[in-house]
Amino acid sequence: MVSQPTKCETSIGFGILLVLAGIVIGVFLKQSHYNPAVLVRGALEAGIRAAPKADLSEEFLIEVAAGMVPMNPPEIFGPENLSDKINGRAELYLSAGFLRLLCQRFAEANDPSSWMEVFIYDMGIIRRAFAVYSVQRRPDAEKATFTEFAYRTENALFFLHGRYYVELIAAVTTQRMAEAMQVFAHTFIGKTEVQGGDIEELALFPREGLNEEGITFLISNAFGFDRFDNVFMADYALGNTQLTAFLSIRENPSEASELVAAYHGFLLANGGVNVESDIGVPGAKVVKILDSFEVVFSQGKFLAGIHAAQDRGQAEKHAIRLMQKLSGASG
Repeated sequence: MVSQPTKCETSIGFGILLVLAGIVIGVFLKQSHYNPAVLVRGALEAGIRAAPKADLSEEFLIEVAAGMVPMNPPEIFGPENLSDKINGRAELYLSAGFLRLLCQRFAEANDPSSWMEVFIYDMGIIRRAFAVYSVQRRPDAEKATFTEFAYRTENALFFLHGRYYVELIAAVTTQRMAEAMQVFAHTFIGKTEVQGGDIEELALFPREGLNEEGITFLISNAFGFDRFDNVFMADYALGNTQLTAFLSIRENPSEASELVAAYHGFLLANGGVNVESDIGVPGAKVVKILDSFEVVFSQGKFLAGIHAAQDRGQAEKHAIRLMQKLSGASG
């Protein structure tokens, strides 16, 4: 049985702004589970249409898991029945453009009680695969180095390979099984050809204080604002301050600057207080809301800013770092 979703350490939501009896309450949260609202079906529709047909056959898993014994025939699930396999988590994948899940259980040849289940999610393109990988990241994750996006937990291995998001979940916690999962992952990557494709936004965050494993891609509704889509968020520890930087590439500079004004208005309408500030970032807006600070600005086609910073000074300093980083990429 697939494990239940665990809490996500990264700050993947600004909060949920609720209207109760006509009273608007701003709430800032670190969400404990993924929020299906962050991923909206159709948000990457163009990518779905462009995705090539999946080429993994039912026999593929048996080939990759050579040396292990299949416990059941391969299972294939599509958008219409994914919830039959992962009820409670299916909406996350469906909303991100899920195409197909191929899964099967394999046991060690000399120990049937020592087995793992393989889940290969075909998301069509790497950005959609990264969206679910980043939101699903477990709090007890330990980085794995065999590929760019990979981590392990006590009984599982998770990684990204092009359009595929892969989970290997073991029934037992043994060194032998950990090694078997590692071999499977290496073999899968070696035998699976994927189209290239970098996620350029990942290189645009300033490195100082960055939690490299804390970058999350929210396809829509970032920070509870329904106009914030395709937003990358990165967690930082700067001195004694925790904050989140965010950025999003828009269609043109006009859209980016218009979204700055719209988000500024959204914050003020929900209890934020405008802070007069000249931080050296043209057009930047600074808002205090509850006990934290928000900064939002545009740089060419980039919408960017700082979210949920406890210290105003650090928020403004990091906004300058982010602006300088983006200025070199604005073209």
